[in-house]
Order: sequence, then structure tokens, then C-alpha cells
Amino acid sequence: MKTITYTRKSVLIMSALAAAVISACASNAPNASLENARVAVNRTADTPEVVRRAPLELKAARDTIDKADNVWRNDRDEGEVNHLSYLATQRAEVARNLARSRQVDEDVKDANSASDKLRLEARTREAEKARMDATAAQSQTQAAQAQARQSQIDAANAQQTAATAQQNALAATRMAAADRAQSIAAQEAAAAERLRAEQATGAANAAQERVRQLETQLKDIEGKQTERGLLVTLGDVLFAFNKAELTPQAAPRLDKLAAFLKQFPQRKLLVEGYTDAVGSDAYNMELSERRAESIREALVARGIDITRIVTKGYGKAYPVADNASVDGRAMNRRVEVVIADENGMLRGRGT
Repeated sequence: MKTITYTRKSVLIMSALAAAVISACASNAPNASLENARVAVNRTADTPEVVRRAPLELKAARDTIDKADNVWRNDRDEGEVNHLSYLATQRAEVARNLARSRQVDEDVKDANSASDKLRLEARTREAEKARMDATAAQSQTQAAQAQARQSQIDAANAQQTAATAQQNALAATRMAAADRAQSIAAQEAAAAERLRAEQATGAANAAQERVRQLETQLKDIEGKQTERGLLVTLGDVLFAFNKAELTPQAAPRLDKLAAFLKQFPQRKLLVEGYTDAVGSDAYNMELSERRAESIREALVARGIDITRIVTKGYGKAYPVADNASVDGRAMNRRVEVVIADENGMLRGRGT
């Protein structure tokens, strides 16, 4: 009897130890979304142009990865980790796009500065030549005046010679006056050119400031440049589950988006609704259309002209994540706002 009791206790102890080992292994398992996001952020950080031109955006992506690590390590909240991983991936993409955009801006600025410098140097040389011509004209005038005085001294002995000399002096004086007028005109032209250069510099500084402000605003609304144009994604947190009515939490996001759109009153918008794969095709299509319409009504209520806005529902088409998981379905339930480019082109899906 004692031998049987001892064997049962050993089995219980061994089972407990095995369960503890299995639990420890499970708790240390990596999160796939987090590891994929880490790869995307590290790839971005290895790009020198991103490090130099978009350091703040890159830091935001790294900070988000660190936050996801802490949540996974301490809370094991898979939904929150997946959400933070998605944000980190998007912020890494924003950093890459901003780096490319700022490279283009620097190239354009360098080209414009070189062209302006060449034109200014050419005008400066023209003004210097005009000043030298004026100095030469003044010297000629002084010589003519000396000749006139000498002619007056000799007038008693040679009146005809004096008359000829006076005519020559008069002609020289008129020429000097014309040269002085040309010199004044050249100086005025140089002054006007300097004023235009100062105005151009001021305009360039103002344009750079506006670009900086727009970049800040674009970051604030979590917008990004895509092949279809500027894209702002509004997640399903703006709607209750299976509903098309906006929740109170949607107001701050829509306020920022409306303020950004008011800076481009001529650009049209395409508001696109999407759903996950749960439910029938017809129901999902109708729900996506109603959600897109809700966003349009909210933007109109915030002062955006209704004629600028086109809505379109795509139902469960064009998913951005796997519908097999809860988090994937949540990412697919979204509304995307596409803003027309500066040429007025508005590209929907499949165009």
C-alpha cells in the first residue's frame, strides 16, 4: 500500500512539472505580427536617407515597437500587440515616403537656387559694366570741358577754331548726359532686381514653412502617400460593431481631417467603405456604403462642400489583413479617404 501511494504522488509531481514547462514555453512564444513589424522597422532604419531626412518618423516607429514589446512581455494582450505592430509598420512606411518626398524637395530647391544665382550674377555684371561706362563718360566730359576752356583762351587769335571747339564740347556734354541717364537706369534696374530677389527669398521661406506645417498635419491625421494619391485610413473604432452610425470617439479624428481638407478647397475626395468577410456579400456591400455615407455627412457638417465628396462601398473586397483572425477582421472594417492630387486626378480602386 505504501508503494502505490508513493507512485501516485510521483505521477502528480511529474504532471505538474510538465504543465509548468509547457506554460513557460507558451508564454515565451513570439507574436507573428510583432516580429513582422520589427523586420519592417529595422529595414527602414537601415536606409540612410530615412535616418537623415525622417528621423522623427523613424523614432515614432521604433517607439511603437518598444511599446508593443512591453505589452507582449508584461500583459500578453495579443489584440493590443497586433494593433501596435500595425501602427509601427505604417509609421515606418510614412518615414520612407517622407524621406523620398524631402529628397525631391531638396533637389528642386538646389536647382532653383543655382538658376537664381546665375541670373543675379549676370545682372550684377551688367550693372558693373554700366557703372564703368558711366565713369568713362565722365572722364570724356572732363576732357571735353578742358578742351573748351583751352579754346576760349585761344578765341582771341582763332575765333573759328573756338567756334568749332564749342560745338565739339556741346556734343560731348550731350553724350555725357545720355551716359549718365543710362547709368541711373542701370542702377535702378539693379535695385529692382535686388528687391525681386528678396521677395523670392521670402516666398521660398513661406513655402518651406507651409510644407513643414502640412507635414505635421499629415502626421497628425495619420495620412500617407500611395500610388492612388494621399490616403487617410479611418479604422472601425469610429463605428459600433455592425453599425454605420459614428461613435462619439470619431469626432476628434474627423475634426482634424476636415481642418486639413479646408486647406485644399479645390481638391475632390473619394470616401471608400470596407467590411470584413463576416456576413453575405449583399449585406456587407450595403453596410460599407452606409459607413462611407456617414463619413461624408460628418465632413459636410464640418464645412466641407458636399460637391467635393464621392462615396463608394466595396464590401469585403480589397482586405488589408487576414479575415481568419479577430484582429485581421478589425483591420478590414475601415473607411479610406482618397484626396485628389494637385492635377485634380482622383483614382478609385481598379482605375
